[in-house]
Amino acid sequence: MSPPRHNLPLSAGEFIRFVGRERDIVDLGRLLGTARMVTLTGTGGIGKTRLALHLAERVIRRFPDGVRFVDLSEASTEDQVLRAVAGVLQAVEDDARTMTDAVITALRTQSLLLFLDTCEHAVDAIGRLCRAVLRDCPRVRILTTSRQPLHVPEESIWRVPPLSLP
Repeated sequence: MSPPRHNLPLSAGEFIRFVGRERDIVDLGRLLGTARMVTLTGTGGIGKTRLALHLAERVIRRFPDGVRFVDLSEASTEDQVLRAVAGVLQAVEDDARTMTDAVITALRTQSLLLFLDTCEHAVDAIGRLCRAVLRDCPRVRILTTSRQPLHVPEESIWRVPPLSLP
């Protein structure tokens, strides 16, 4: 049995009710086609995660190995970040390699979208991880949500605007 193509927390049916951001989805889809890393930024509650989930569902066909979603809302240290990502990827640390090495090894041959959600609690640690992934995993693209940019050189920042009133 092959592994699932994604671990997104919402079913596709949830996305049918998604309104008001159609143009953003089209533009973000194009951006994700050229940028290795896209960060959706904005204030809390503006809809970054929901927009990113919809985008991930829409572009999943581009990635032969699918999408891996990692909720980092509870991660505030580098160890917590690495353990959360490693857990989703089923990467195992051992005496011969660090947790970062285990994550890179798990991703190195993959062609997938790594979706890191709610990154603002550990910006520096997540930024370091993203730099390593972008350097060592050429077929991985990264989608992140955060209240602030992660300061990764290859990061394309998309500021999520508030929804306009009808």
